[in-house]
Amino acid sequence: MKMEGVPPLEGNVGSVPRPRPQWNKVLLVVSVIQGLGLVLCLAYICLHVSAPEVQHPPVQSISLLLTGCEEEKLTLIPNNAQIMTVENNSVIITCDGFYLISVKGYFQEEVSISLHYRMHQNPISIPLRKDLQADFTTVVSLAYKDKVYLSINSPNTSCEDFRMNGGELYLIQQNPGGFCI
Repeated sequence: MKMEGVPPLEGNVGSVPRPRPQWNKVLLVVSVIQGLGLVLCLAYICLHVSAPEVQHPPVQSISLLLTGCEEEKLTLIPNNAQIMTVENNSVIITCDGFYLISVKGYFQEEVSISLHYRMHQNPISIPLRKDLQADFTTVVSLAYKDKVYLSINSPNTSCEDFRMNGGELYLIQQNPGGFCI
């Protein structure tokens, strides 16, 4: 029986040339991509390590005791060493931002207390409970050179004769990193 259409193979089958994939080119392309990735990683690490660290000012805060009255303002005495300063019974603001302001106090008589925090801005009236206790918290936007103070008005007593059982005023900056001197 004779096969038609397919010529017989002559010689060694292993010596027949086969199409070879271009492995050398693929390996070269992969090596170049890996090398570029390594260079980019090293550049990122070097830039990150050598970049100067941004120094933000410390969070502005102060804790004050309310002890009495002087020139129609509540007397402010710092509890400990503080970042913020007090001048003429006013807290001087040196950094822009939002500040949490908390007032707590125990009074011996009916008084009217107002929180002043910005020139040409209406003060905030602090309500008293029936037991003559103030417990007030707010957040306000303050800017450089603003002054925070508490004014007091008593219909029955002069400022010099005013007495209270104690109180505290807290100011805590809520978003450090703005304009600051």
